[in-house]
Amino acid sequence: MGWVTLVGTLSGAVLGVGSSMLIEGIRARRDRGNRLEEVRREAYVKFLTALTETETALQTLALSRPTPVDPGDVITAYRSQRILPTFYELLMVAPPVVSEAAENAYQGMRGIRDGITTLATVEQGSDAWQEVHLPYRDAVRRLRQVMRDSIQGAAPTGAR
Repeated sequence: MGWVTLVGTLSGAVLGVGSSMLIEGIRARRDRGNRLEEVRREAYVKFLTALTETETALQTLALSRPTPVDPGDVITAYRSQRILPTFYELLMVAPPVVSEAAENAYQGMRGIRDGITTLATVEQGSDAWQEVHLPYRDAVRRLRQVMRDSIQGAAPTGAR
């Protein structure tokens, strides 16, 4: 009779400790997932902000100077918004679909940067400007969609 009590007590203790460890493991995994989601959101916002502010800085520069704009001035405006560090930060935490869309948006921004140094005129409606700006705009639209899908846990959509 003494062994049955001892075995029952040990079994209960093992089950109690095991279930506590299992619950703690699940809770820790959930907390890591929540933290990753929070870090992703912060990286997404920082990158979208850097894209927007870089575009604004480049357009302000292009509209305030005769074109083509001096490459040194363009690079200074481009780097002033820390787009490259925020891009790298995003790549470290984003899923592949978001990383790919971010790469396309970043390359579109580089196209704007390079266009400002080579275009004879930078007017919003000009064909030359549209050729440089539209791919960037479409890439940012796609980036926002895949970021939204990533945060909401949805499968990436084909929206552009």
